[in-house]
Formats: sequence, C-alpha cells, structure tokens
Amino acid sequence: MSKKITRRKFIEQSGKAGLVVAGAAALPRLSSCSIFNDTADIAVIQGENYFQNTIKAVELLGGMDKFVPKGSKVGLLINSDFEVFGTYVNPDISIAAIKMMVEAGAAEITCLQMVKDEYWQRSTHYEEHKEMLGFLKQVETNTFPAEFNEPDFSKIENIDGAISLAETEVVKSWLNCDVFINMPISKHHMTTLLTGNLKNIMGVSTRKANVHMHLGSGERNDPDFLAQCIIDQNMLKRTDLSIVDSTEFITDNGPMGPGTLKKPMKIVAGSDTVAIDALCSTYLGYEPDEILTTLKGHELGLGNMNYNELNIVEINT
Repeated sequence: MSKKITRRKFIEQSGKAGLVVAGAAALPRLSSCSIFNDTADIAVIQGENYFQNTIKAVELLGGMDKFVPKGSKVGLLINSDFEVFGTYVNPDISIAAIKMMVEAGAAEITCLQMVKDEYWQRSTHYEEHKEMLGFLKQVETNTFPAEFNEPDFSKIENIDGAISLAETEVVKSWLNCDVFINMPISKHHMTTLLTGNLKNIMGVSTRKANVHMHLGSGERNDPDFLAQCIIDQNMLKRTDLSIVDSTEFITDNGPMGPGTLKKPMKIVAGSDTVAIDALCSTYLGYEPDEILTTLKGHELGLGNMNYNELNIVEINT
C-alpha cells in the first residue's frame, strides 16, 4: 500500500508555490500561464465565479487547444443526471468548458451520456450560450438505465489487463472519440466514498454492465469488486482532460443526496485522473488510500496518487 499523504505534507511542499501564484493572480494584467510556462500538472482555482475560474484552470494547464486539436472529435462525459444541488456538476462549469472546446476548433462535441435541457437551464449563462449548446451531439439512448443497442454501444470482452471485469458494454462514441474530457463532481458515494473521475466512467456503461459491477462478486455492492471493475473499465480509454467540480458538493448520502453540503469553491483540472481524485478526496476528509478506486488506479498505472509529486498550482480569485 502506498504511503498516506496528509494535508500537512501537501501544504508544506506546495505552500511556497501557492503564495507566489496567489500574489501573481492579484495583478490584474498578469497572465498566470506566462509565469509557469504551462507547466502546471494540476490547476486548482478557488473563488465564486465558476464560469471564469473554469477557463482560468484550463489556461494554467496550457489552454484548451493543448488538449483539443483543431478538427478533433471530442467525447464529453458530464455528471449531470441528478436533481439535488451538490450532486451534479454546476452547469456554469460545463458551459465554460464547452466554450473553450469550440474556440479551440473541435469539429464536434458529443455528450456521451444524455444531458437534459433542464440541466443547462440551471445556468445563468444558458441564454448567452444557448445556440452553442444546440450544436452538441448527444448519445440519446444513454440515459439511466441505459439498455444495449447496436448503433450506440459496443460489447467489449477480454479487456487487456482487467482483473474483475470480464466484459462490459460501453458507448461507442467514447471509444471512437479523438479526445475524451471527463467532468465529474467530487461528491460522496455510499460504496466508493468518492465519485470523482474514475467512478464517473460508469456513465458510459449500460445498466447491465453497471449491475454486474455492483453484484458480480456475489456480494451486493462489494466495495473491492466494484472499485476493481471501475478501474478495469478505465483501462479501455484514458482521459485526456479532467475538469472536476469541487465547488459545492454533498459529503454524505451520495450519490443521490440530499446530504451535508460543503463549499470549497474549487475547480480542479488536469490529465492525471488518479492524482486529481486523490487530491479531491481530501476535500471530503479522506486520505487518498482510503479510496479504493484511487489506490487500485495507482497500482495499475493509471496515474499517480501521490499528487504532491506533481506540480499543483492553486489560485484564489
């Protein structure tokens, strides 16, 4: 088992850099990216303007065109299909991310799980960007509980390196997209403790595949089996960019809620999904190795749970 990472250790190792960035951010015309030369591995932006802070987070990583080449097909997975505040990604964050993808020159953007109109309408930026949102493609049959159909889903057997997931059914557009962007919320989950990046990948599966993950060991909601199945499925395709909503989320009674609401007001972005999940788990009060998906993802090489080894740039706006 990897050594535990404490908040104290993280603060000791990253405090000086955080102070420098915070000071730079206070200068109104100074670009944070110009200071760090696009070297941030993980960007954390804290503040109340979630739309602008999403843009700032991606800029610290080098800008959206670093991840979305002109003419590319983007697969986008947003944790949106919940009703209680604090259980879904704030739509301001999603709209800001899509705006950057369009400006980077994406040829098409496909929501890999159906996003309902009422989700977008919760955003104060909806009217301004309604036309842009109208150009999004949708995998309309991937709504919970999704059933397999030949046009939209693929049956996958013999996942290379898989331990528990012998087969699965996933959205074809996820496998075929040029760029995969994952947008989860760092809320509580009753079995995996954290939703986050790795757990969010269940959103591209059919009901049958997800039921197997929950019941396939013979024990209902076996935490170890479920976590391993999630990691096995993540091995089918890596995330190119993760933008996590750690602004306002439930810390218990997840994933549906309602639950105790926490408000760190942070947006976390990067490409190492394991490191980001490890960091976001601390916002819920967990150590990274308490989250089995994080631990297993690290052990199988999906990322580095020792997030303090990465360059984390945090700005308070």
